[in-house]
Amino acid sequence: MSTSAELASRSLPATPRPFGARDRIGYMFGDLGNDFTFLLASSYLMIYFTNVAGLSAAHVGLLFLIARFIDAFTDIGWGRFLDRHTPGRNGRFRPWIGRMAIPVAIASSLMYVPFTSGWDYGLKLAYAGVTYLLWGSVFYTTTNIAYGSMASVLTIVPVERASLSVFRGIGANSAGLLVSLVPPLFIYAMVDGSSELQPGRLFAVAVVFSLLAALWYVLCWANTAERVAAPTQGIEKPGLLALFRSLASSRPLLSLIAANILIMLASLLVGTMAAYLWLYHFNNGALSGPAQLTSFLPGLLLSVVAARLAARFGKKEVVTFALLGAGVLYVLLSLLHISDPWVFIGLMFVAGFGLGFYNLLIWALIGDIIDAEEVRSGHRDDGTVYAVNTWARKVGQAVAGGLGGFALSAVGFRSASSAQSSSTIDGIYMVSTLVPGLLYIAAALILLVLYPLGRRKVQENVSVLAERRAANDEVI
Repeated sequence: MSTSAELASRSLPATPRPFGARDRIGYMFGDLGNDFTFLLASSYLMIYFTNVAGLSAAHVGLLFLIARFIDAFTDIGWGRFLDRHTPGRNGRFRPWIGRMAIPVAIASSLMYVPFTSGWDYGLKLAYAGVTYLLWGSVFYTTTNIAYGSMASVLTIVPVERASLSVFRGIGANSAGLLVSLVPPLFIYAMVDGSSELQPGRLFAVAVVFSLLAALWYVLCWANTAERVAAPTQGIEKPGLLALFRSLASSRPLLSLIAANILIMLASLLVGTMAAYLWLYHFNNGALSGPAQLTSFLPGLLLSVVAARLAARFGKKEVVTFALLGAGVLYVLLSLLHISDPWVFIGLMFVAGFGLGFYNLLIWALIGDIIDAEEVRSGHRDDGTVYAVNTWARKVGQAVAGGLGGFALSAVGFRSASSAQSSSTIDGIYMVSTLVPGLLYIAAALILLVLYPLGRRKVQENVSVLAERRAANDEVI
């Protein structure tokens, strides 16, 4: 039987420097690069399109909806290209992070140019669509898929791969804190007693953050090294039909996908509506920064205890209870119709712990599903399960991207207007609180009733797999 060391040595045509802290820190910079443009767009692009470019919220929602469905295919297409193309001497994935750093920065900056407001409506809508697709569906896809795939070839040692995941989380949360806190300090100003978005300042912030993203990508490229070579020919890749067959035959995967879509829909809806909520309901856009911290700080605080609680009570049990609590708090926010911004932020912070548990444990739930599928079929289809889950998350993003724009239109939002009616402002508040709350509760109920992998069942599957592997070792 081959050992891990033997497998590694056969995989390495020329051994680079040993894996270490340099790779971990370099990998962290990659997610900083991703999220410096992705989170900026998630938080401020919608309000730029409506308040600066003057586009209809419904048209923007349709653009986001179309783009996310396109992403679901471009991601898979680019991933298949990376797996099948002949790699260079620097590897399959890492070179693309360096090659696409500048194109991502340019495409991201072009989305926020402040001079489109005076253009013909059809022209500025076309410009928005082209630049958004160029950034998200082309250049961001090339870096993001290459970055995510690279983790498996930086090292073959499981413990080292786990450390990469930890440092990726540090990068993501650090980017979240910076994107949440810094832009609102610059892009909003009080004009005649009203908080308004400043187009020139937003463009300047977008340029700076995009250039920093390029720098983070370059630092990721410069400080990582691919060590595990893999054949690019002669390996059968699961096609779309295989993915759908897996989706249709796995109750754990189906139920988790349903819950995932609702959670993604709720979370992205909260993020999309946040700028409008703070600009119009609270009349202080600058507070959107501290408010967004409620999405990142709870996860950082929970990182030291989440694994222990999951081990004691079960991952499904902890996530279900946490999501239910978050949903109830969001519904409470809606019923109370809070006008004090700091009370609102405080309750959002408490609700953030529910989402924090989900974000920390979601990949562990996927691992449980992979184990369950191996117990059922005898095959370990890691790639198929992850691909199907990624596709489902794209669907959630697509629906959320469209729903935000449609919801704004439904409540009577007037694009390019600094003033909104009281009914529109109340509608924005409801879409920001009640709708996500109901979605979180629905997701929790799906996990509670339909998701079968509770603590006891997971332990049974682990025991079954351990017995199978022990028997295989005896035969070998």
